[in-house]
Amino acid sequence: MTQPSDIPSKSPKPDGRVARGEITRARVLDAAERCFAATGFDAVSIRQIAAESGVTLGVVGFHGGSKEELFRTVLARRTETLNRLRRESLAQLRANESVTLEDLIDAYITPYLDIASRGDPQWRAYAQLIARLVSDDRYYPEMKDRYDPVALEYLAAIAELYPKADPQLMATALVLTVASMISIVASNLRIDGLSGKPAPRTPLGYRKVLVDFCAGGFRRAIE
Repeated sequence: MTQPSDIPSKSPKPDGRVARGEITRARVLDAAERCFAATGFDAVSIRQIAAESGVTLGVVGFHGGSKEELFRTVLARRTETLNRLRRESLAQLRANESVTLEDLIDAYITPYLDIASRGDPQWRAYAQLIARLVSDDRYYPEMKDRYDPVALEYLAAIAELYPKADPQLMATALVLTVASMISIVASNLRIDGLSGKPAPRTPLGYRKVLVDFCAGGFRRAIE
């Protein structure tokens, strides 16, 4: 008599509905990201996001919730990637015996420059969105819990190099460093215009000058 254990087990078939749902959700989030980047949070409507993603209002609500929830989700999916890369870079530096301020600044800004240089239009939209948000204090509560924990880890590492540095000056220098990074990613057209010659085509092309500029200003501010 055949026992249940003798019957070959069958692997469950992939649920096509789940896969299609994930694709649709990604499309909704991508559309929301582009809309928020183009005109800002206040000017965007759920109807506009639905039109941009090619789905109904109900589908947007099902996959994204309210406009506020969509906004938070759009921010979260990118910051998770950036935070992971920055923490990995910091862990690698801490494994070395000698770490410089330039090393720490490079580890903090390069993941953002690298991702923004890959040609992905969605990361480009995200960079444009962040450029909007950092100039408006209304959004700091949303940004604080997502970005500040990793920023504080880097500030702690810098404080190990400069134990007598004023914490407020260090925080100011880091915020100015981030502003420089965001500016380079958002646009380089003015650099072309002022220099009269073609500038690097990708944000990563500014890596060295940005690290040198930010490290020099950082060091001068805190020493």
